[in-house]
Amino acid sequence: FLADFAASFVYVPSEVLKTRLQLQGRYNNPFSYSGYNYRSTVDAARTIVRQEGFSALFYGYKATIFRDLPFSALQFAFYEQEQKWARDWAGSRDIGLPLEILTGASAGGMAGVITCPLDVVKTRIQTQLNPLEASVSSTRTSDARAKPVKPIHNRFPRPSVAPSSTRKQTRLISTSSPSTSIAKPGSVNLDTSSIFTGLKLIYKTEGIAGWFRGVGPRFVWTSVQSGTMLVLYQALLRQLEQHPLVVTDDGSTII
Repeated sequence: FLADFAASFVYVPSEVLKTRLQLQGRYNNPFSYSGYNYRSTVDAARTIVRQEGFSALFYGYKATIFRDLPFSALQFAFYEQEQKWARDWAGSRDIGLPLEILTGASAGGMAGVITCPLDVVKTRIQTQLNPLEASVSSTRTSDARAKPVKPIHNRFPRPSVAPSSTRKQTRLISTSSPSTSIAKPGSVNLDTSSIFTGLKLIYKTEGIAGWFRGVGPRFVWTSVQSGTMLVLYQALLRQLEQHPLVVTDDGSTII
């Protein structure tokens, strides 16, 4: 729990940069309407800090914490209990690779299913369009259908921004792992940044099923992720126990 919270100060900014670069595509992309046009990762970081402030690197931080910290706590709680059951059943501390994979994958999968409502509302909040952005997108789509545009390099030059100006984005950037918990066609616009208000609105309009939209793909993703991570963790831990980094004078070892 605490480790994931500490790591969030590093992975949230990196996910913001990654997401913006993915939305942009290549530099001077004539087909992109994302509003971003960065030359590289370093240029993206510098531009964001200069134009929007350092805090812009942490867009979506609160929503990510609300989902990831409960997931990590549940994942390790399930894993420790399942490891105990597996060791009692095997009668040994070494339970073998199949059980290592099973305990790790099932722990992550169950944690992913339980926290699916938080993932759904987080994704909806971070990807919903405001009315102005939606109307602009609709106008662009209509124009594109009515009049095909031949792609020309640098057709949309990078906008010049005064050093003192600040450009605000119109929606939060998702900082999560791949998610399929997008809203179905016709779903209500949450129009809120509150996790709890979003959960209430989804329940009122879609019921319990709305909270668990995309639960199947999320179960598969978290199972594979946790199974791989926890198996490698146990393998590395055994290696360190067999080959300790520090040996004290009385012969005891310190990993």
